[in-house]
Amino acid sequence: MHGDVETCADLSAEQQAAMKKFLVEYELPYVHLVRVGIQAKNEESAISIADQAFTDCTIWDNTPEMPLLYDDYEETGDSGAVLEFKVVGEYQEWPEPEVCVKIIERDAAARRACEHLIAAHECSNSASVREALFQSALEEAHAAMPHLSASTSSSNGTAGSEAKPTVVAWLEGGIVQWMASDHPMRYLVLDADTDGNDSMKVTMENGSIAEVIRTSSTVLADHLPEWVTKLVEEVEGR
Repeated sequence: MHGDVETCADLSAEQQAAMKKFLVEYELPYVHLVRVGIQAKNEESAISIADQAFTDCTIWDNTPEMPLLYDDYEETGDSGAVLEFKVVGEYQEWPEPEVCVKIIERDAAARRACEHLIAAHECSNSASVREALFQSALEEAHAAMPHLSASTSSSNGTAGSEAKPTVVAWLEGGIVQWMASDHPMRYLVLDADTDGNDSMKVTMENGSIAEVIRTSSTVLADHLPEWVTKLVEEVEGR
């Protein structure tokens, strides 16, 4: 029991079977604060460089020329205010976790992989213990970087068949915020809706020249095969 609230662990199997699944949420106001290091002639120039880097989606690249020094969410308003919870919906089965949760899970797996790797390196026990630690580190590394795992590259096809990835692109304000795919892939976003500022000319497949603006670096799409498959089925009504 948690106070006067009954959880599933407090109930019999028959009572648990009668329980419903609800999605409950709360929200807090936050400000996304980012700080980067910029070398410039003056403050105005530094601000202009930062603004352009944000537009180009390169401000988070953490390069020697523009190191990322702070990137976090800070709560605003009254932190002591009482949280307001609300039911979003009732479900037969829990929905697939969103990308933000997948990223948290991958970060946690990456930390565990590092911990196991260090423990294996410093292990003074038998070789079998060290090997077990190395194996644990490898498994966590695959969980943290699924797009690099050879075992997942053919998850939606037979061995030797050509992968045909399905890609989901999320846009807000005309800008691609992220992409997810059912196969490992990289992506580069080019915007053909230019106004002449900071544009570049690229050669198209047919040999023609197009004027575009690069709106992202070449990055890896989130490898979420199960979620992408379910989303496509939901959107296309399969």
